[in-house]
Amino acid sequence: MKIAFVSDIHGNLPALQAVLQDIARRGVAQVVDLGDMLSGPLMPLETARFLLQQRDWLHIAGNHERQVLEIPLERQGASDAFASAALDGEARDWLRGVVASTDPRLHQAALWPGRLGDDVALCHGSPRSDLEYLLETPEGESVALALGAEVEQRLDGRIPPHIGLLACGHSHVPRAVRTPGGLLIVNPGSVGLPAYDDDHPYPRSTYHRVENGSPDARYAIAEKTAAGWQADLISVPYAFEPMAALAGRHDRPDWAHALRTGYMPRLPQK
Repeated sequence: MKIAFVSDIHGNLPALQAVLQDIARRGVAQVVDLGDMLSGPLMPLETARFLLQQRDWLHIAGNHERQVLEIPLERQGASDAFASAALDGEARDWLRGVVASTDPRLHQAALWPGRLGDDVALCHGSPRSDLEYLLETPEGESVALALGAEVEQRLDGRIPPHIGLLACGHSHVPRAVRTPGGLLIVNPGSVGLPAYDDDHPYPRSTYHRVENGSPDARYAIAEKTAAGWQADLISVPYAFEPMAALAGRHDRPDWAHALRTGYMPRLPQK
């Protein structure tokens, strides 16, 4: 069995289309979307309409889907507010039907066993919060690989021992970690946003940057073999300049720089 995992599209439709072409070239039929699909100053409505056409995909909601639906527009951050203002009724209705990342059925492989098997668990951030990084910890103004004890704490005993693969997103950092118990945790990275900064990791507030150093779109393919689950982390080049220019026209120079370089802009030294 092979499964393609995409996450954190953030309204970047050209990046998503490039990833899908690569998935098709590799002959993988099952695609799972791990959330944060639309938020950002790019193409939220067009991306929603495209995703609605992918009838065979499985989707879970990220923190940005929850925020767009639950937080009043005037209190939303700039990226969520841009997406929220662009979405039509059909897109909102579809988002309301997407399963929440913290649904325990996702953690126990009980929601789609016929599609994914009975040993594949999903979440957006961590099993206990769609805002928590599972495999990364803020360190200084960047993020580092989380310690094994930190990962176990964030799993919070919610993943049963029969689970062999847990796919997560949220941090935009492509990574595959195998725990001492044999659980393979895979983060495919971000399809649509290779760098960002934030000051709200769960459960404490610490300013940090996430940077992948490349404008490429990222995704992962997991395959179950006789030896167990294994994963390939894949980097896909695409024509990023139109999206960077679009972000600039929408008054988001931070996004424009991130989309062009995979880094966040630095403020000039005083």
